[in-house]
Amino acid sequence: MDLILVRYGEIALKGANRRKFEKNLEENLRAYLKKEGISFGGVASKRSRIFIYSPSRLPDLSRVLGVVSYSPAWEFPTLEEVKDFLAQQEALFSGASSFRITASRADKNYPLTSPEIERELGAVVHEKFSVPVNLKQPQINVGVEYIDEFFYVYFEKMPGWGGLPVGVSGKLVVLLSGGIDSPVAAFLMMKRGAELVLLHFRKNPIDDRIGEIHRALSAYAVGREPELVVMDLGKVKKFYDLARRRDETHRYMCVLCKHMMLRTAEKLAFKKGALGIVTGDSLAQVASQTLENLAAQRYGLKLPVYSPLIGLDKTEIVNIAKKIGTYEPSIHHKEKPCPLHPHPVTRARMDKFFQAWDEVTEKLGYLPWEKFFQRK
Repeated sequence: MDLILVRYGEIALKGANRRKFEKNLEENLRAYLKKEGISFGGVASKRSRIFIYSPSRLPDLSRVLGVVSYSPAWEFPTLEEVKDFLAQQEALFSGASSFRITASRADKNYPLTSPEIERELGAVVHEKFSVPVNLKQPQINVGVEYIDEFFYVYFEKMPGWGGLPVGVSGKLVVLLSGGIDSPVAAFLMMKRGAELVLLHFRKNPIDDRIGEIHRALSAYAVGREPELVVMDLGKVKKFYDLARRRDETHRYMCVLCKHMMLRTAEKLAFKKGALGIVTGDSLAQVASQTLENLAAQRYGLKLPVYSPLIGLDKTEIVNIAKKIGTYEPSIHHKEKPCPLHPHPVTRARMDKFFQAWDEVTEKLGYLPWEKFFQRK
């Protein structure tokens, strides 16, 4: 292996901003390699590819968001040297049932077309090792890319998550409950290039499961790891103690708590320079996530609230959580902010919500709704 050939996707469509996105991905790759203790000769971009030169070993670049796929590769200045290299790969081709050569040219001025390159290299392998060609389902697929006067040969493509490199899309505050959903929501927003501040409300001394979730997410954002902010549930607990005194107000407790958390997240976002809030809401998954309840919880906020899981079902969310490493710590995190009413409201009415809010918050020093909207 001379180098690692890294492929990205939609970054190539960014027009005038493309180089900015490429540089960000390069920086994230360098940070990841250094953290993993992998020495390398350099990282550079050319022709919609990023090259990591002379790595000491092959890293798991699926941990770097923005990478679509990557391959350990060999570099050759001429097609004849590629032929000699393939003719020496007895360990690879001996006993193989089939193969194909897949060639591409970033420089169309090269005298041979891609199919012609494939035929010339394929003839060498077939004659040397008597392996039949299978263009549809080959056992071995040899990739050859011609870029800026060099041939790059590889035998495997390793998948990444794709998306955008962390840090190109601004900052967001994530409500991190510790359950299955919110870490997945956080991951998906990182995959869209967002830098995160994770806000967790604790009832007891912080559960290390939150630390595990934080570390799992940070593994995908080396150099731009999410900041973890932990706040005490103090006022939420007082909310509950006051709300439970009246049954109708108690039924709105879940909506009231979520609204208070969103308000707190908004204050933190303004303080951190974040441009919005992220939640793990999935439409109608639980009582608090009906359209009516979501509308009540978010009413009056000045910053947008993003919910990347809103259209996913639980199975889809769990599958992602297992892949990114947040599932196990999430299922062992049992802390809930407050006990729910046995029959929580599922279709919040705004007039009832305002009334419940005012009843509970008057003694906690919050502005009533009417004055809340008059504030500057």
